[in-house]
Amino acid sequence: MKISLKTYSYTTPFLKHTIVNQLGFNKGLSTDVVSFSSVDVDKEDAYNLKNIPNLPCACCGKRMINEDLARKYTSKVFETPAISALKSLKPLSKDFRATEKTVYNLLKRSANKHPYEDLNTLLNRRYYYHLNRLESNQLKILSKAVNAGNNLSDESKIELNKVLLNARNILFQESKNERQKRSRIIKGFVELSKQIPEKDIVEKMIKILKTLPNSTNDVDSYVVKYSQRGNREIGQRLISPSLPSLDHIKVASKSGENEFYNLLVTCQKCNFERSNTPYSEWIKIHPEIPKHVQKNIDRIIKEINSGKLKNFDNYPKEIQKTLYKESKGKIKLDISSLETKRLSSN
Repeated sequence: MKISLKTYSYTTPFLKHTIVNQLGFNKGLSTDVVSFSSVDVDKEDAYNLKNIPNLPCACCGKRMINEDLARKYTSKVFETPAISALKSLKPLSKDFRATEKTVYNLLKRSANKHPYEDLNTLLNRRYYYHLNRLESNQLKILSKAVNAGNNLSDESKIELNKVLLNARNILFQESKNERQKRSRIIKGFVELSKQIPEKDIVEKMIKILKTLPNSTNDVDSYVVKYSQRGNREIGQRLISPSLPSLDHIKVASKSGENEFYNLLVTCQKCNFERSNTPYSEWIKIHPEIPKHVQKNIDRIIKEINSGKLKNFDNYPKEIQKTLYKESKGKIKLDISSLETKRLSSN
């Protein structure tokens, strides 16, 4: 039995795109940016740890944006013409993550041509160009995943075609406002692995599907998604991936504690991408982490030694133990720069 992926038409009428204003995104920064409700630790201590000046992310090693700076960028900033909003973002732009920096530069070029238009209008000008590119890329990846299933039995291919039909509908027929498309497609294939005996083949297919683009790592996906959002959300989305967050070394879903000895400061982008991947597996994906986490802790130790960071004298020693254990010995943190007088007798 042959698995077929019918050619999908990408021709879209060039009509003015409907602007969708998302409820709950009209005032201040979004809750997950400034809230510490996700961890049972002292809020002031958490804030002080996360917002050490020039602190590099413990995962990607890139400098993070201080939350106090981010708070200055309210709705009022982003409801101005884009050329003005982007100018105000310039001091932060050097610390934007790769996708956001590309979009920022793209918007700057467009704003120079259309100085009176806002962020949303500028993105909508590019909507169909990026939509066609995105759908073409999605189709290639879906086709690649299907080809990986050519050795399935005829019975299994029948089940695969059902999942494939649903995936095509999610990607190409659902409204672009629908969320979590990528995760829903992957979930369908995970369910397939429970229904057929060739689980190893389905795992290969899932691995391919995990390369489907999303707005955190793909400019086309970003433009398509945020052209349907308000100016404030577009502007703050440029900032938010670079903001600091507390990432569980041993993930909470695996009984990881909400305590500082189990928490590293990483940018929101890395925290989001890692999700609940075990730390030992995450290092395999990002072998540069040991170097970056060392720089992160070195910067924290400097603040401890200077007396600027209170209540964290034991943090380097505790985090050293947790990292060694959860990385299965791959991270041997050097904390020799910590002044011995800072170490508790415990």
